Amino acid sequence: MNILSPQNIFSKLLVDNLPANLKSNVKYFPSALISTELKKQNDCVGLIPTIDIIKNNDLFVSKSFGISFEGALCNSYIYYNSAQKEFKELGLLGDVSSVEVVLSKILFQEIYDSSVEVKILTDESKANDQNLIITGDLNFKSQKFSTGISLAEEIIESLSLPFVNYIFASKEESLIQQLNENLAGVSASIYDEVEEIKFGEEFSLEAKSYIKENISSFIIDFDNQDLEGINQIIRLPYFHGMIKDIIEVKYV
Repeated sequence: MNILSPQNIFSKLLVDNLPANLKSNVKYFPSALISTELKKQNDCVGLIPTIDIIKNNDLFVSKSFGISFEGALCNSYIYYNSAQKEFKELGLLGDVSSVEVVLSKILFQEIYDSSVEVKILTDESKANDQNLIITGDLNFKSQKFSTGISLAEEIIESLSLPFVNYIFASKEESLIQQLNENLAGVSASIYDEVEEIKFGEEFSLEAKSYIKENISSFIIDFDNQDLEGINQIIRLPYFHGMIKDIIEVKYV
């Protein structure tokens, strides 16, 4: 069984603690491409952005494991430009996926009662004068995250449920069953060995400390609250008129 994964500190923590037979079969892709690659390949499970299931509702989804956040620690942070008096545009930078594109439009519609134009940026140097959402490890370069607002906190406040960022999905139900069996105990390993986390060279000392101190709000083992978080997140586009039907997830 191959596993397709995004590449960030949180997915890396999960992958580093997988059984050896799974760890050797992990392939990394940009978050936005994982669902597409998953549909192309056989014998494969993908850690896909939660919103992707809306357009891929034939996939089976693990009810037991994924990546969820229950506090300020998150893979995406919002950075406001205080010089802008009106909120009309939002730049998205980093490992952008459907989660940031869709949820940012909904979130800021609710906060500002107006539609924002979302632009995906590829050049960090041109992003300094914009309101931004940055996704991925770029947040933890220097002390950037300390000036941002956690997207997880905003979603949690809105839904009163965990922010489920990524879910495990596959074309084959049996592969999700196998995955569920193999991931038992992974989160305990992460929490027990938090001081041994291997960070990239770009991570600041402050970022390393912040992640370690808040690691308990990084969730891999799903419970009923996480499943309800998935259900509510994928219903938001329906309630905001972005899709015509409510999607029912095929949990395994």
